[in-house]
Amino acid sequence: MESCNLVIFFSLIVVAFIYRYYIIKKTDRYFQEKMDKELAKSREKDKINFHQNKLTSMGEMLENIAHQWRQPLSQINSAVFIIDDILYQNGSKDAKVEQKLSEIESLTTYMSKTIDDFKNLFDKKRSKEPFSLRDVIEKSIYILKGTLDSHNIEIDIDLDDDFKSYGYPSELQQVIVAILNNAKEALINKKMFYPEIYIRVDRIDEYNNIYICDNAGGIDVDIIDKIFEPYFTTKYKSKGTGLGLYISKLIIEGSLEGELGVKNVVDGACFHIKIKAEYGE
Repeated sequence: MESCNLVIFFSLIVVAFIYRYYIIKKTDRYFQEKMDKELAKSREKDKINFHQNKLTSMGEMLENIAHQWRQPLSQINSAVFIIDDILYQNGSKDAKVEQKLSEIESLTTYMSKTIDDFKNLFDKKRSKEPFSLRDVIEKSIYILKGTLDSHNIEIDIDLDDDFKSYGYPSELQQVIVAILNNAKEALINKKMFYPEIYIRVDRIDEYNNIYICDNAGGIDVDIIDKIFEPYFTTKYKSKGTGLGLYISKLIIEGSLEGELGVKNVVDGACFHIKIKAEYGE
């Protein structure tokens, strides 16, 4: 009887130790999970603060660029008008010269508008407007027409209907120009025999989709997930800052409340812009 009591006593002690161990482990797990959640919140807060500081710095940088660019752009436009006036007074008519003067004027206007767009990128007081995707795409192509033609890069557009969206057309134009410029440089650097950029637009449900694809062989799988990161670039420092696609993603996913992605297809890279169709359609 006494030995039985001892067994029960020691069993109770063992059970008590096991229970105490279980409670300690449970408490440790609870505090560990709580600590992990707090650390995650802290990291997210730090990430948001870092992102906001980065945007503030970018805004200051763009403000400085705007200040430096406005006077030269104004002087270039004045020079174009003077040249055009002299040619008119002298009765000189040259279609090629007229075309190039028109291109210069369009480019300087585009650059000036770009400055304003970037300065106002995070301004919530801007007014949205309905716009034509065909119009935005054609204007974007015209900006790069000179260099595209000089390198014999073919542009193939598949746009059956004049789809409409609602937002900031000039900002979408910035994005399309940036993507076209990247495609152009990839085609030039890889010396493609028949360089081509293919643009297709369709509509699925309430979204318009713009696909901009090239036949430059695609983006290296080791970097394709990094190309939208700030300051990431494969170009020499003198030829790129790594901000073009990063700002493009900010515009599409922030200002235009859409999506911007990229993937490799059969013979090149294909960017996909997804934005809402015009309200009320």
